[in-house]
Amino acid sequence: MRTELTPDLRCTACGLDGSLTLTAAEEDEREVRSGTLTCGHCGFAYDVDAGIAHLMHDPPGHVTREAAGLQRFADHMRASGWDRERILNLPNEESGYWFMQATSFEQLNRTVALEPGARVLDVGSNTCWASNLFARQGQSVVALDIALAEMQGLLTGDYWMDDGAPHFERVLGSMFDLPFAADSFDYVFCCEVLHHNGPDTLARTFREIHRILKPGGKMLVINEPLRTLRDLQRNHAEEVAQFEGNENIYFAPTYLRAARKAGFGIEIQDPPNLRFFNEPLPPPGRSTRRWDALKVRGIRALQRSRAGRRTYRMYRLLVRGEVALSFVATKRS
Repeated sequence: MRTELTPDLRCTACGLDGSLTLTAAEEDEREVRSGTLTCGHCGFAYDVDAGIAHLMHDPPGHVTREAAGLQRFADHMRASGWDRERILNLPNEESGYWFMQATSFEQLNRTVALEPGARVLDVGSNTCWASNLFARQGQSVVALDIALAEMQGLLTGDYWMDDGAPHFERVLGSMFDLPFAADSFDYVFCCEVLHHNGPDTLARTFREIHRILKPGGKMLVINEPLRTLRDLQRNHAEEVAQFEGNENIYFAPTYLRAARKAGFGIEIQDPPNLRFFNEPLPPPGRSTRRWDALKVRGIRALQRSRAGRRTYRMYRLLVRGEVALSFVATKRS
């Protein structure tokens, strides 16, 4: 980490903003690689190791278990053929999962014009792929995660910076107890991470993100998996049990209510993977049967109508599914 980050940190032991002082033990041309962050109020000391500020204080058991599971998952990735070069290609991996990450990130960049120099917090940064992209776009980035593991945690940040990415900060911490001072960030980015909150921490996470955003700042959410009326599955327990991932699935209104209650204004994004929102149907040809022609005309009318697009979007988010939730939440000035 760099000394410039220190005033924007918060002691998670006593909750005081801007109370930490950095003492460097080892540093290079890029950052302080090891040292100590000490709170001038309560005296609690946090380690800085491998350039990462360890600011997670007394985490609950499910967080430590999930962090350990991510280390095991990183080992699984290596056994499955993943290496540094493959990580450095992200999000351009040839799989449906990574295609959606890349597509949703591109849509976000078209929707929200992030200014060069804007401060961005990447929550649940994992492989740090988004931190890398934001940094290369000129934003000032902090990657936050509960895990350190290479390929599944903050140590992966060295892959990107050693490969030429601009420097970005890395902080070990939890999203429901953010180790940052109030009004510190212009944007908070959350990619498929909010569902790692249980019902007891989801609302708290939205309040914490609202606290650290500047007035008018935006929370950028992409690819949250959803529970729908067609698929009432409550969690991913069977899929992630061996890695003890704290994954839950909520209905879309659960996220939206929590965001609004925290003080955000919400703008839901169109799912980028649906033809309805991205490729209008051609007009029916002369040979089209009457009923099919009426159906095409009806769909085209919905596509052109703001209310129609909103209705179909909520139908997919609440009932039919096969889409994820993306939205921009703005902290009111």
